[in-house]
Parts: sequence; structure tokens; C-alpha cells
Amino acid sequence: MGKEQKITLTKSELKRAMVLEKWIDGRLTEQDVARTLGISIRQAYRLKAKYRLGGAQAIAHGNRGRKPVHTLADLLKQRVKLLYQGRYFGSNSTHFAELLAEHEDIRLSVSSVRRILLEGGLRPARL
Repeated sequence: MGKEQKITLTKSELKRAMVLEKWIDGRLTEQDVARTLGISIRQAYRLKAKYRLGGAQAIAHGNRGRKPVHTLADLLKQRVKLLYQGRYFGSNSTHFAELLAEHEDIRLSVSSVRRILLEGGLRPARL
């Protein structure tokens, strides 16, 4: 027998599971389910089929526990911090982002640059 995988459901996912169970048991109609969950009847049927096949873990969001695809690499963040501490210390976030693009061929948004510096305990200069 395989290992059982524990999953943690959010309140909304738990509510969905409970409502679907009541529907499967015949205590609710599809209209009640759709109204309670705030979805269309068609979506309620899709959710019911998904629940029957995969159980409660099928209701859990599919990206749970994964790192976002657009996450910046740790190596890149480290390089940006080192460049700021060394060559570009004292520049503000906007200017630093421009300098990175121009001289280092690193193209990041100003907000990303600012976030990286703040995460590293570095405060960019203010104008």
C-alpha cells in the first residue's frame, strides 16, 4: 500500500468539500451548490467530477507548494546586491535599475530592484 499524502485545505476549499459531499448525498441540489459556492451550475458539475476522481486534494489549488515561474533566481538577486554594495552604492532604486540595464545587461523593474535591496537589508538612497 502506498503512502498517504496529507493535504491542508483552506477554509474555502473545506467549504467546497462539505457542500459537494452534501450534494453527492442528495441533501442539496445543483442550484443550491452553485449559489452557495458562488459558481455556475456548469462549474459545479465540473467541480463535482473533479472531487469524485481525486477527493479533497483535487479541490486544493494546483500550484500549492510550488515556486512561481516568474521568481527571480537567487543567484541574480545575490549579484544585484553585490553590485549595489560595491560599484553602485548610494544610487536610488530607479537610477540603479537603469545602471543595471545599461552597464550590466540586467533588466529588472524598479520595484524588483527595490525589493531585492530591501530583502538584503540595503536601503536605496532617496532623491
